[in-house]
Amino acid sequence: MLPLGVVIPTKNSMPYLQEHLANLSAWIDLAEQVVVVDSFSTDGTLEFLKQKLCHRNIRFVDHPPGLYASWNHGIREISSKYCYISTVGDSITRSGIMHLINTATHLHCDVLVSRPEFVNEVGHSISGPQWPLDEVIEALRVNEPKLLDPIIMVACTLKHTGGAMTGSCGSDLFLTRALQEHPFPTNYGTAGDGPWSMKNAVCLTWAVTPQIFSTFRQHPSAASKPEILAGKLSFDYSDRATALFNEWMANYGEKYEITSGDLKKLLLISIECEKAQREYNTLRKEFWPWILRPS
Repeated sequence: MLPLGVVIPTKNSMPYLQEHLANLSAWIDLAEQVVVVDSFSTDGTLEFLKQKLCHRNIRFVDHPPGLYASWNHGIREISSKYCYISTVGDSITRSGIMHLINTATHLHCDVLVSRPEFVNEVGHSISGPQWPLDEVIEALRVNEPKLLDPIIMVACTLKHTGGAMTGSCGSDLFLTRALQEHPFPTNYGTAGDGPWSMKNAVCLTWAVTPQIFSTFRQHPSAASKPEILAGKLSFDYSDRATALFNEWMANYGEKYEITSGDLKKLLLISIECEKAQREYNTLRKEFWPWILRPS
């Protein structure tokens, strides 16, 4: 048994639940405790899990719909040292869980991140997007687990103000206390990972492992329309990034010998780049082909 608590958030998850349960059965015995947080499912999700998911220390709790609010609710129920968020549709291997626990214990980190393999709705491998984590692994030539220097976290966060250093949380491991003291924000719809990464880039200890042992499934979201809209509207993090940069400099600049000059330039460039990218994406969605539109 490992010092691990597992949170399983659900909301009408039946289309992927049987496969998810098959994956869980390969490693769930390693966990000290399991908390299922269900957001008022109406498709038999909760009943299926109560019947099929076996564990000596499992709790089922209800929480109103809201992605990160439900995550936070489940995380508050965890008393184990480490917390893993098992998002339905995504998977991880038994050896992957053990690697995350052993590595986090060895490195004494608050957050341990890894890259997943991307699969489509039916589980076939596909090429996925490039996340900030990919750039870190490539730029630093990471070939074994390592702690990430705070200056790396600051620079990467400023460069990717709309991205999340966590990548897929279903590929990561968290110190439970870190999540309980720094809960996920609930005012960014389904895009709360990015603001959480930004806010905690320096105050938490981050580590990365280059091993790949999990999957991230690209499928239609079960989130409500208001949640999805909130995520889209919150994509511009420029004001938040600027405020956090000033906060980092005031609280950690001297401690970590962070100099503001080049980082300030990087922040301004990133903000302009994202603004241009959003404008470009908006133009691409217009009716007429781009070649017929001088703008």
